[in-house]
Amino acid sequence: MAPDPLQLGDVAVTVAVDDPAAAAAAYDVLVGAGSAGVWAASNGSVRAAAGESAPWAAFAAADVAGATALLGRRGLSLDADGRAESVAAVGITADAGARAGAPTLDHVVYTAPSVDAAIALFAGRLGLDLRLVRQFGDVAQVFFRSASVVVEVLAGSGEQAADFGLWGLAWRVADLDVEHARLTREGLALSEIRVGRKPGTRVATVRERALGTPTILLEQAAR
Repeated sequence: MAPDPLQLGDVAVTVAVDDPAAAAAAYDVLVGAGSAGVWAASNGSVRAAAGESAPWAAFAAADVAGATALLGRRGLSLDADGRAESVAAVGITADAGARAGAPTLDHVVYTAPSVDAAIALFAGRLGLDLRLVRQFGDVAQVFFRSASVVVEVLAGSGEQAADFGLWGLAWRVADLDVEHARLTREGLALSEIRVGRKPGTRVATVRERALGTPTILLEQAAR
C-alpha cells in the first residue's frame, strides 16, 4: 500500500489585519523581526495580510501534488493558493516558512460546528492524529496533532459556528515570568499570568488587537 501523501507537519498561518504597520510592530516585539509581513516560527510562520476576510492556516505537506489529489478524493478541493474551497480556514503548502531557532507555535486553535465535524475534517480528511476529547460544560476541546503542531478545536454550543474558523494562536515560552516582563517593558498589553487548563501549564493573554487573532503565551512545566 502506498503511503499517505499528506504527512502534515509545520503550519503557515495567515491572519487578517486592518493596520499592517501596527501588526508588524506588535509581531516584531512578540516573536522577533519579520520580513515582508511574515514572521518565522520554529515550526511554521505567521503572515499578516490586509484585506483577508478571515484567518486561515496551511499545513506543510511533503508531496503537495499527491496531497492535493488525495484531498480532492476526500471532497476537499483546493484553490491556487492551496486553500480549501469549502473549508476556507485550512489548506496545505509545500513550505510553511519555518526557521530553526525561532519561537515555537505550541498550538493553533479552531472552532467547529461539532465534535463529529472536527474529527471528520482534521482526522478523516487531513489525516491528523486525534489525541484527546475533553468536555467542559457545553464546549468540547478536541486535540489533534500533525508532525510538529498541536491543533485544538473548540466545538459545541459555547463556541458554535456554522463553519470552521481559525480562532487563535498559542506561543510556547520557556519562562513565562521573564517573557511577560519583557513584553510588558516593550509596550505590549498582557493579562495576568494564570494556570492553564492543561495540567502543568501557565498562560497569559496578549491583549493586542493588531495581532489579528487571539494570542496567548504558554509555559509547560518540566516533566
